[in-house]
Amino acid sequence: MKLTTLVLSLSLISLYSSANEYETTVGLGHQYGGVLGAQFAYKTASTKYYAALGLVGVSAGFQTTFSENSHHAYGLSVGQEEIQSEDGFIFATYDYHFNGFLQDGLVIGTGIGITREDKGGFYSDSGQSETSAAVTLSIGYKF
Repeated sequence: MKLTTLVLSLSLISLYSSANEYETTVGLGHQYGGVLGAQFAYKTASTKYYAALGLVGVSAGFQTTFSENSHHAYGLSVGQEEIQSEDGFIFATYDYHFNGFLQDGLVIGTGIGITREDKGGFYSDSGQSETSAAVTLSIGYKF
């Protein structure tokens, strides 16, 4: 009985301590699912894992820092959006967090990677894709 109580107590303490480890960010760019979207993240002291839903797409990824509450974060973002990458994208990303990685505030970022889109553009239904190198920019605000 004591062991069960101890395990239950430790579980509740760990749930309580992780209550502030979720973050919501709204922004523009591939990391936010395209044109305008929201990013929902689980965050530790130096890494965050996120999923984003935008007006024209979705994305998922992670970011990490190399020092505690750094302003610089590096990561990877994958997803799909209907304007430039109907068949998917993958970017290596860099973000600058104006108030630090763990604090709320403005975030700007860039990335380099590849996109796959339908050959012939947005309205084409050719069934063929073309892959191209791309640079992405993003701006957001974390709450």
